[in-house]
Amino acid sequence: MRSPRYAFVAVLAVVLATAAQPPVLTQTGSAPTIAQFLGAASPIEVVAARKVDRIAWIAYDEGKRNVYTAAAPAFVPVRLTAYLKDDGIDLTAVRISADGSTVVFVRGSAANRAGWHANPASDPNGPDEAVWAARTANPGVSWRVVEGSSPQLSPDGRWVLVVRDGQIYRAAVTPLKPATEMDRGDKPFITQYGANSNPMWSPDGTRIAFVSNRGDHSFITVYHTKTRTVTYLAPSVDFDTNPVWSIDSQRVVFTRRPGTPFGQQSQAGGGS
Repeated sequence: MRSPRYAFVAVLAVVLATAAQPPVLTQTGSAPTIAQFLGAASPIEVVAARKVDRIAWIAYDEGKRNVYTAAAPAFVPVRLTAYLKDDGIDLTAVRISADGSTVVFVRGSAANRAGWHANPASDPNGPDEAVWAARTANPGVSWRVVEGSSPQLSPDGRWVLVVRDGQIYRAAVTPLKPATEMDRGDKPFITQYGANSNPMWSPDGTRIAFVSNRGDHSFITVYHTKTRTVTYLAPSVDFDTNPVWSIDSQRVVFTRRPGTPFGQQSQAGGGS
């Protein structure tokens, strides 16, 4: 069995031999620096368009956070946003439309238990958490769409869904301010009893599946955009969550777990 002393000598010999090799030169003819190694950008989230060969991602680069895109065949990175200061403001939840034309993302941090958002730059205007958008054909220009988080972008890139106060809001993805409260995301787009969440567009964009929580059970609800009606999928006394559409927009799969037993419900029946 080799002793630790000999093992150490062998490792030291490899290190010295490696150090004795000439440095690898960059394309400019100079050796890479420590700053170059430590300052490389880090991708945080990556998404892909469903119908075209285009991707989008968030990159963290020396304190600055920006959204990038790239398309086949060369996949040359293009910066879509122009956040060029190390201001500590988060970018998260990047989404891209099916045709790759529109990208949305969240700028700002989630509120803490007291309802305050992080304000690392000490902006006297106050921070917020909002959905922003950009067009891949117009890099460098982005705009605020609506207050909220976890955006769900419609397949055609025209609308974005967010959830606030247990209701579902829809906002138009346009730099021009829409005329109506509903299209601006100031008024709920779908109002249903209970706490509603997890909206998911069907791939054809004609329906929205979401979870309607009623406290001791929950439903998978489907909103129909053409008729502005809702239906419930296999309603029961169980907890139904996590709806996912099939590619042909004809089926929804979801998870089901037992609802709250009758004796443990917060509002027990009053019958004798």
